[in-house]
Amino acid sequence: MNKRNDMIIEWAIKKIEKEYKDDVSLLLTYGSYENGTDNLLSDVDFYFIPKTENAYKLSKTFIVEGVGFDLFPMSWERVEGISEFNEVLTPCVANVKVLYCNSYEDKKRFEKLQNKLIKNLSDKVFMLDKASKKMEQVMDFYKNMMFEENICELRTLAGYIIMFLSDAVAYANQTYFSRGLKKQIEDLKNIDTIPKDFILMYGSVTKADSSEQLKEYCYKMIKNTREFLDIKTEKANKKEKKANYENLAELYQEIISTWNKIYMCCDNGNTILAYISGTCLQSTLNMAVKENGLNEFDLMSYYNSKHLEKFKDRAMEMQKKFVKMIEDNGVIIESYSEVEDFIKRN
Repeated sequence: MNKRNDMIIEWAIKKIEKEYKDDVSLLLTYGSYENGTDNLLSDVDFYFIPKTENAYKLSKTFIVEGVGFDLFPMSWERVEGISEFNEVLTPCVANVKVLYCNSYEDKKRFEKLQNKLIKNLSDKVFMLDKASKKMEQVMDFYKNMMFEENICELRTLAGYIIMFLSDAVAYANQTYFSRGLKKQIEDLKNIDTIPKDFILMYGSVTKADSSEQLKEYCYKMIKNTREFLDIKTEKANKKEKKANYENLAELYQEIISTWNKIYMCCDNGNTILAYISGTCLQSTLNMAVKENGLNEFDLMSYYNSKHLEKFKDRAMEMQKKFVKMIEDNGVIIESYSEVEDFIKRN
């Protein structure tokens, strides 16, 4: 046991009971002090949930025996955000010890948020979405890395990349790092499925001694993790999501004009507009695939400015496939062969 940290905890509890009894809902500890991974230089990770504005006066940073401490507030709203995996502070809600509780209602409110976190963790599609959002943040870091030459900044960006990628991998496996960064590599080794060479590349980033190596290793980690997430997401979408063919019929009625535009461009040799129209159609189809758990529709792989006829053939093939999929599932596409027929019926 760490006598210094035990005394700090005792001080915090007594201070609340004496000066902030009606101002603080909960005082909680997490991290190494709570999970038993602390050492002689470990601090106490603790925070409180304010009940009144006066509670914020309890906030304090200080150093004792060369060790820094931070007693900080987290609002109920922020705690709820953590339960929704909007921050990587999951242990602050899931792996805590209650040191002080103002009321039974406060305790139940916190337990409700803990249960919400557990429920979210068990939802495969929800956690894959959170993993995808982590990947989006990683891509922003990587974009900055591509235009950076300063080794200090590059190493910092690479550090964020490996941390955020690790969170994405954990989320994809419906878990998180309950023991924080200190045990992250050890926990990664125990996760069910991880991207190819993930731990190897993780270590390589920390040993890289040039900007070229940092960029290379980060690229490999990102590429492998994206492929890993794509496979997991595709499987989850097919299993969890049911296609809404009525909505797909309405979508088709909207985007048939884009198909027609592609045909006109291909016939007229308009390579630029054919390319842009194809891009728009591909983007819309990608969204439909994601939302409905469909198989991929690949149009743009077939684009060739010198052979637009092949691009047109592919677009026609995809259009027939899209229509057949809708009609085979019992949905009628609203289509009229003549304008007079449309006006008569409507």
